[in-house]
Amino acid sequence: MEVRQAIYQRRSIRAFLPEPVAKKTLLQLVDAAIQAPSARNMQPWQFIVVTGKARERLVRQLVRTFETEAAAGQPLPAPDVPEPYHSRVQQFLEALQAYQQEAAPFDLLRGSLSFYGAPAVILVALDQRLAPDRLFDLGAATQNLLLMAQSLGLGTCVIGIAIRYKHIIREELQLPESVNPVMTIAVGKTDASQPITTFRAGRQDAADCLTWID
Repeated sequence: MEVRQAIYQRRSIRAFLPEPVAKKTLLQLVDAAIQAPSARNMQPWQFIVVTGKARERLVRQLVRTFETEAAAGQPLPAPDVPEPYHSRVQQFLEALQAYQQEAAPFDLLRGSLSFYGAPAVILVALDQRLAPDRLFDLGAATQNLLLMAQSLGLGTCVIGIAIRYKHIIREELQLPESVNPVMTIAVGKTDASQPITTFRAGRQDAADCLTWID
């Protein structure tokens, strides 16, 4: 698959088959990720691959904590972002809601915290001692990983909500305090039988975020 194809064909997958992803394949993804550029070749990324029983335990704890908070009247706070970003979030949620009316019921929050059934979860982490500037390097590495997964016929979904429960992730996976998880990625084979896997979020026109200076 050409790079251009991978970029334009990739979408977030929200339903996975339970079939495990081979360790060799997961290593390919991480190896592609670390080819990304980083400031002064610092290579500040860390990757934690979670599968099998460890993944099951983590999902149980994340969902249980979310449901306990919801029952206590402590729902997840809505993101407080300025315009035009707030409107884009609303457009996404409305598009997803409209899609749900035509497809099977879908729970975005519980789905996210269970990684949509993906058999593998990759945590992208930054050393706690490094400045937030280095998050750019992690973003570049993550995009490499996503595109490699696409080229190998795997589905992915970048999930940020789980990071709200960072303390649970640290406790369940016994991560040291120096490891700061900043993003999770669900990885696996797409369950094409689920209509939600055909959903694709829209994009703004390039002109909306582009300034020409001659």
